[in-house]
Amino acid sequence: MIGEKFILKFNGDKVYLTDSKAIPLEQVALPSHVKWFATKAYWVIHVLNFDVPTKTIFAEIESYRNGNCNFPEHQLQREERLQEVDKIRFKNISTNGLLSTLYCKHERIEHEDYEENVKEPDNESEIDRVIEQPFKEIISNSYIIKDRFTVPIKNLRFQLGGVSFEKRILHLGENLVFTILNYDIREEFDAVKNYFSNVLKTKSITVNIEIEVTDYKITGTKATSAEIARIDQKMVENVKFEFVKEIAKKKIHAEIDKNLFTMDELFDTLSEEQVKSNTFYNSDNELINDLLQITNTKHYKHLRFLSASHRHEIMKLRFVLRPFSFIFLLEGRLHYHIVWETLDTREATYIWYTEKELSRLKATLRKVEDVINVIKVQGKIAYINSADEGFRRIFHEYSELVDGFVKWKFELENILT
Repeated sequence: MIGEKFILKFNGDKVYLTDSKAIPLEQVALPSHVKWFATKAYWVIHVLNFDVPTKTIFAEIESYRNGNCNFPEHQLQREERLQEVDKIRFKNISTNGLLSTLYCKHERIEHEDYEENVKEPDNESEIDRVIEQPFKEIISNSYIIKDRFTVPIKNLRFQLGGVSFEKRILHLGENLVFTILNYDIREEFDAVKNYFSNVLKTKSITVNIEIEVTDYKITGTKATSAEIARIDQKMVENVKFEFVKEIAKKKIHAEIDKNLFTMDELFDTLSEEQVKSNTFYNSDNELINDLLQITNTKHYKHLRFLSASHRHEIMKLRFVLRPFSFIFLLEGRLHYHIVWETLDTREATYIWYTEKELSRLKATLRKVEDVINVIKVQGKIAYINSADEGFRRIFHEYSELVDGFVKWKFELENILT
């Protein structure tokens, strides 16, 4: 209703917005002595605001007239909205205009501000001509509503190319959906928006909106936010690192009867937000590279070498959560070799080999998972004492006098067959 021109019809102790919508004069901001209109009158008002919670129109009066007239067509089309109005307030009221319409035109009113009653039009056609002109002038007009407010990040919807949110606009009495554009944002980020909140160091964003209204219809909306504009590829990387740090620190629930996880399973298990691995990563190799960057690992060079040698096309990288470690597949001339290496403990490198046959490889991988479970329950000594010939170990050298990685790599290459 903002920006529209309406007619208020006064009759007795009521004012009418439509033929079926009347408001008692006591609900209209008139001087306290005004209790009754002795003659029919109508005012042309320009709506400046509509406060939805109090159901109050705030308007500017453009003309005061005696007599009767028909409501304009566009006002009748707004009947459903006008039924919601309970109160009317005015920017100001002309004393002359009020007095000229409050009493019968033939009465003599003694008032220092009173000059002369406004002449009542002689016929209905003149009334129509006088009252319709203001509406014709505004029909082609357009105006812009501007507002500024905050929106909690948790209420944003991250989508391809930006974020969106729903907001009730009191000026219009409607809920509108706004989109803030940012082409570095993808819909997968919706599951990790709390991490964006952490990196932005705020729980809410400040939004500036503009709504263009033409012919009483919304013809355009625009929304901007300085916080959303800050999200770029560098910030996405920071969010990714924050997420991976938390993944590496999380403890697996005791009731989960599983030891080896693919990257997808790792995200499903440890992410309360149900984050999918493709939110940040296209391959498990990318994930391990990030883990090596953000953690203080004792086996950085070893894991780099194993990651570069891992046969991703044959077997997906597996993750072990206690201790946080990795299961790699290396290929020798005659055998496949499954290698278990920890991130930052002093455990030795464990190696199992099997024939180059996928069914045997799968069986060996299942055996390795059982072995890890045995080691967790009974300790590594129990397994080592009972291990078969297909098992090898390489101890790490942590002495500052020896390049432990060179020694380790030499022993590993001697084992690969």
